[in-house]
Amino acid sequence: MENIIEICEKAKQMYAEKKYTEAVELWKAASAENNSEALYMLGICYNYNLGVEEQDAEKRGVIASEYFIKSAELGHKDGMCFAGLCFLHGIGVEQDIQKAIEWFEKSAEQNSTQAMNNLGLLYKQNKAELEENESYEKSIEWFTKSASLNDSTGQLYLGKAYYDGVGVEQDYKTAVNYYKMAAEQGLAEAIFSLGECYDDGDGVEQNDIEAFKLYKSAAQKNHPKAQCYVGYCYENGIGVAYNINEALKWYQISAQNNYFQAYCNLGCCFEEGRGVKRNMAAAIEMYEKAVDLGSVHAMYNLGNVYAFGKGVKVDNQLAVKYYTMAAENGQAEAQYNLAQHLYQGKGVDKNEEEAAFWFFQAAKQGDSDAQFKIATFYMEGIGVDEDLQKAYYWFMQSAVQGDMDAQYSLGMCYEEGLGVDVDLEEARDWYARAAEQGHKAAKKAFKKLN
Repeated sequence: MENIIEICEKAKQMYAEKKYTEAVELWKAASAENNSEALYMLGICYNYNLGVEEQDAEKRGVIASEYFIKSAELGHKDGMCFAGLCFLHGIGVEQDIQKAIEWFEKSAEQNSTQAMNNLGLLYKQNKAELEENESYEKSIEWFTKSASLNDSTGQLYLGKAYYDGVGVEQDYKTAVNYYKMAAEQGLAEAIFSLGECYDDGDGVEQNDIEAFKLYKSAAQKNHPKAQCYVGYCYENGIGVAYNINEALKWYQISAQNNYFQAYCNLGCCFEEGRGVKRNMAAAIEMYEKAVDLGSVHAMYNLGNVYAFGKGVKVDNQLAVKYYTMAAENGQAEAQYNLAQHLYQGKGVDKNEEEAAFWFFQAAKQGDSDAQFKIATFYMEGIGVDEDLQKAYYWFMQSAVQGDMDAQYSLGMCYEEGLGVDVDLEEARDWYARAAEQGHKAAKKAFKKLN
């Protein structure tokens, strides 16, 4: 009879050749002798449904966890790590964060960088429910240990910590250094993150050409977001010559990888006829796929499609549906448009209080039209209590962004002492600014004061 080592070697060969059923049978024979590697690999096969008879995912999870825990108890480093994952996510066992930590730590003691990274993520997400600062400190401690062993994932996570200033003082240059370490090992996410640093000039001198090169390098490693960014660069001639055909190619590749923004960008191309014949049916299809994947911008675009009848009949109820989805996800333009529909009773019952709420949400994000609207609401007591000081404040926020109606209204505030002391010089100045933009009432008001 073959010895256990020979059986395991043959199983590894079968596994490498993707003959999973044969590999499983061999590892089962070896596992009868409590071989930790065989037990671990059986856990892998049941976990990923490779060559096993059981097709029920929940039952496979139970079997996989049993094999991982057995291998872990026999001291298998990777088995310990996977046992920790089972307890962390409740796969085949009852979720137990403390047991997950214990197995990860035992694996980390044997220099498993995967276990170190798992501990780093666990503490970053504060699944141990510690004080926030303590949890972040532990997260950094484990990512640092992993990075010191030249693990690219640990280097990436440490770079992200320095970039975001989570658990450490924000330091873009240090973030870039760790991204570079991981990128040199070919980690796509690190290459992409480094590209973003060059794109934004964070920790390095801003360089569109270098950013594009890095995005393309990550894209070629099948990084969906990078693929979309490459398409955007080609579409807009950023860091590379304009090439709409290349843009469409990369958007399509990214979309095939289910990246939501790629579908949205393809929708925009179909809607506007960029590189393709204008086709609203195709645009709507792309937007709908993007919405299914969570694209907030696509929600807003679909709202516009139905609000303005782009290739379809106007349907204000559908417009409100999509504007609401986008507004609840923080999209300022959608919040403004939703407020307009609520105020006008288009596709929804008229509701001045709700309209005021959404105008206010958009105004807080700097939307000048919304700032003017909420100022008017405060001035006239529409959907909110009348408050001249708040009206003045929001007219000012809109006016400094160049909105001529807000500039005229601000002139009125100064002329008539509405929410602010009378100041005719300020009134003249704001009337003049609005008049320069062609505001007729402002021209008359300016002449009156002069």
